Amino acid sequence: MVRAKKSLGQNFLTDELILNRILETVNPKKQDQFFEIGSGRGALTKRLIPKIKRIDSVEIDKDLISSLRKLESSSTNLTIYQDSVLKINLDKLSRNKSKFRVIGNLPYNLSSKIMLWTFNNAEHIFDIHYMFQKEFGERLVSPPGNKTYGRLSVLTQYMFDSEDLFEILPESFTPKPSVDSIFIKFQPKLQKDINSLEAIRLQELTRLMFSKRRKKISTSCKKILQPNEFIDLGIDPDDRPESLSLNDFLKIIKYLPK
Repeated sequence: MVRAKKSLGQNFLTDELILNRILETVNPKKQDQFFEIGSGRGALTKRLIPKIKRIDSVEIDKDLISSLRKLESSSTNLTIYQDSVLKINLDKLSRNKSKFRVIGNLPYNLSSKIMLWTFNNAEHIFDIHYMFQKEFGERLVSPPGNKTYGRLSVLTQYMFDSEDLFEILPESFTPKPSVDSIFIKFQPKLQKDINSLEAIRLQELTRLMFSKRRKKISTSCKKILQPNEFIDLGIDPDDRPESLSLNDFLKIIKYLPK
């Protein structure tokens, strides 16, 4: 059996009860088209195959591919891609413009990059179920005022509605990670495009503010807004960026000249 590679951040989910709970929670249907990030040893892939219309699964580890190819050849609805998910464009994989249900146990060292990939492919996605390191997952759904609330929290909440589903203990994985994991569902918000002018301006504003998160927003934004302008928008100029809600950021963007 192929051993997990630390360099790829691999921790294979092996707990049968958790695998079954994931399947029950995701509730796959016969008409569904899935995209799986990280086929791994195929534990979840095998469970999905008989329940859905089609599954495209990407795996970067060449040592896992031979066993996955055997699974692919014995299935009529599975396609395996040996590549980085960051190079995959869901628009090119979609059949009849059907939207994907995306699922994955994300490597801890690539979680941020995969979330950005998810933003860029959101228009081709119906829903998302991701397993993260618990601390990272909590950052994504963190409310304003929390020390874990940051730029990625704002962008995630701009693009998606989210729901914490359940936590997963280290004992459910091989090898056992040193931290707990969390399973989260994301639902893309209609009409939200990470490449729209509004989203680009949101990315720029959050980058500016959170790069100086210990400073007052009136200080970090002094080149674009005066303290009295923050007050006019109903925002305290002495606040730090982690105090601002998504709506506050959007108010600032709408106020700024285009």
